[in-house]
Amino acid sequence: MERPSSIQHFKKFLQDIKDVFVNTSARRRQYANHLKEHGIMSPCKILLPNATRWNSWFRIVCYAKDHIDYWPSFFEAELQDNIRNEKLAKIQSILQNVREKGIITIYIHFISNFSKEFVRTLDFFQQKNTPVFPFVELQLQQLNSYLESNRISSDFGFSLEHLILTLPFNPIDFYPIFQVAFEAAFAKFSLHISNHPARELFKACQIFDPAYFFYSDVGRKNIRLYSIINGFDNPSNELLREWFIYCGQQWVLDDTGIEGFWLRMVNQLPLLSNIALDYIWLPISSCTVERSFLIYNTILDDDYQNLSLESLKALNMMHFNLNFK
Repeated sequence: MERPSSIQHFKKFLQDIKDVFVNTSARRRQYANHLKEHGIMSPCKILLPNATRWNSWFRIVCYAKDHIDYWPSFFEAELQDNIRNEKLAKIQSILQNVREKGIITIYIHFISNFSKEFVRTLDFFQQKNTPVFPFVELQLQQLNSYLESNRISSDFGFSLEHLILTLPFNPIDFYPIFQVAFEAAFAKFSLHISNHPARELFKACQIFDPAYFFYSDVGRKNIRLYSIINGFDNPSNELLREWFIYCGQQWVLDDTGIEGFWLRMVNQLPLLSNIALDYIWLPISSCTVERSFLIYNTILDDDYQNLSLESLKALNMMHFNLNFK
C-alpha cells in the first residue's frame, strides 16, 4: 500500500479550511444554515485556529472530528457558487477522494485523542488570578513522561485501531507516523524546556507546595539547594528556624489552596510566608501580557480617544479585576 500522506499535509488542509472562512461572514452563515439543514439545530460556529490562542489548533481538530461528515456537501455547494476559488476546489477534491478523506479522518481522531494532555497542560499555563507557580515543575514532568512513553509506543488504543481497519487501512502504516509526531514533540520539548532559563526556579519553587516534602528524602530539606530563591542563599537564623518547622511537619492544603495556606502561616512562619507569597504569584507565561494588550486595544478604541486619565484608570481597573476572586 502507498504510504499515507504526512501530518504536514493534513495541517495544510486545515489551514485551507481556515482561509476560506476567514473574513467571510456570509460563508460562515451559510455553513451554520447547512448544519441546521442536516439536523444540527444549534450549530457551533467553526473554530478557526489563532496563533495567539495556544489551544485553538487542537480545538479545530476536535471540532473537525464531529463535523467532517458535513463538509463534503457544504464545500460542494460552495464550489458551485465560486467555481474559480482554488482553495475551495482543493478542499472539495480531498473530501471527495475516499482515500484522502479516510486518512484525514484518522489523523483527526489521533490528534483529538492524544492532544488532551497538551490541552490540559496549556490550559494550566494560561491560568490567571491563580497562584500556580509551585506546580509548574510537576506539570512539565508529567508532560515529559507522556511524550516519552508515546514516542516509543506500538499501541495507540483499540478505538483508533478499529477506525483505521474500518476505513479500511492497515494500522502498521500509520503507527510510525504517530511515533514520529510524538518524537518531534519530545525533541522540541527537550530542546526548549530542558534549557529554559526559569527551569531551576520552577524546580526550587516546588518547596512552597506543602506536599513537596511528604515522600522526599532528607536531602531535599537542605535550604541551600534552593539558593535561587531570594533569601535562601544566605538565610538568617530566624528563617532557618522557620524552615525546619516547615520541613518537619506534614501540612495539608484545604479548599483555600496554596495562597490560603501561606496566609494562615503568616503568624507562625512570617519570614517564610512573605517569601512564599511573592513566589507563588510569579507569572508562568506571557498570556496575561498578551491579554493586557488586547484589553488596551479595546479600551483605546477610536470611539474613546477623549477619555480622561481618571476614566482610563477606572476602565483598566474594571477590565483587569472583573473576574478576580
